[in-house]
Amino acid sequence: MIYLSIGSNLGNRLENLTKAVDLLRGRLFKNLECSIVLETASILLPGAPKDWDLPFLNMLAWGECSLSPELLLAALKEIEHEVGRPKVYEKWAPRIIDLDILVIDGVTLNTPNLQIPHPEIVNRPFLQHLLSLIDPLKFQYSNIENSFLRNFVIAPKLVGIVNVTPDSFSDGGKYLTPELAITKAFELANDGAEIVELGAQSTRPGAEILTPEKEYDRLKPVLEGLHHNMRQGEIRISIDSFSPLVIEKILQKYSVSWINDVKGDLSDSTLRLIANSNCGIALMHSLSIPPTKDLVIDHRLNPVEVISKWATKNISKLKSLGFREDKIIIDPGIGFGKSIYQNIYLINHVEEFKNLGCKIMVGHSRKSFLTAFTNQSAQNRDLETIATSAFLQNKIDYLRVHNVKDHMRFLVVQHCVNGSIA
Repeated sequence: MIYLSIGSNLGNRLENLTKAVDLLRGRLFKNLECSIVLETASILLPGAPKDWDLPFLNMLAWGECSLSPELLLAALKEIEHEVGRPKVYEKWAPRIIDLDILVIDGVTLNTPNLQIPHPEIVNRPFLQHLLSLIDPLKFQYSNIENSFLRNFVIAPKLVGIVNVTPDSFSDGGKYLTPELAITKAFELANDGAEIVELGAQSTRPGAEILTPEKEYDRLKPVLEGLHHNMRQGEIRISIDSFSPLVIEKILQKYSVSWINDVKGDLSDSTLRLIANSNCGIALMHSLSIPPTKDLVIDHRLNPVEVISKWATKNISKLKSLGFREDKIIIDPGIGFGKSIYQNIYLINHVEEFKNLGCKIMVGHSRKSFLTAFTNQSAQNRDLETIATSAFLQNKIDYLRVHNVKDHMRFLVVQHCVNGSIA
């Protein structure tokens, strides 16, 4: 068994870790497993520049690899470079990614370029803590006090919601001003959201459909406030819109990561524009926007089969218009065109959508199907939302939620007591 450390303290740190793990899985390791992620203070040499003092995200990954230690080290350096680290860099400087070999079972090595076990383990309480969490029978450390600031997981990925609306069902009006929306976006990213989704058009039952001009006017100042950080790769933004004009205006100026189309009737020309902008698309199944209580999938039909057929057709269309498969996300549309019981059935059978070959996102946060289990108002359904997320976490790629911070707290504990889930 080979144990690696993975760290990042520049840019979108969680995204950097995720990219590195994906490359390790795809190229070098069989059955790679991952630890939780610890945020730690930067370790600096005396006299280091003040702007180097940036907190790290650190995690461990472990698995089997057929390469020799020397060849593995070379391969890790190539992955570092691919994620964004220069091949020549100043030691101890901030870095987009850092990959180190910590331990290889049964191997002791001491050469000018590689020492195994890694000599810094004894000086890094956070490494000791993570190794002990992984296997307390093999790694027995006790000096873990103050070994981390916060913790996260890299899977499932969380999409944080910012509704720039006066009337969304659970938080309408809370982030209507640009200042409040921008602050909330940064808060969600800081809490661990892989991507933050901005929406100016409410999709609650009975919502007024805005003109494209009004929708864009709500989004523009928020995007302006996030623009620099988006360009620097420090925050990723999704736009929840089904207006071709709004989408076109945004793509002309802002580097958003994907468009979330909840209506599903964008023209081929708009879809080509999205694809040509190297932007992803999240496509949600719905029967009407806004949803209406009486317009649902025929109760005599299996909703998984209905949505799978719809998704297969649309995935084929999106590919023909220029989308790569890794740029397509399918959302079964919990709460849109389904009865309470169909929503619950879809959640229970969500694994069946893996056959589609695309990433899957579920947006269940605070929605009305939860009234099957609770009488709490929408804004007080985070506990029920997290309970549902606990079931979904290993079965999907993205959870679209309002409360990122408490999701992270839950997922970290769930990860540690259940073993690796990333």
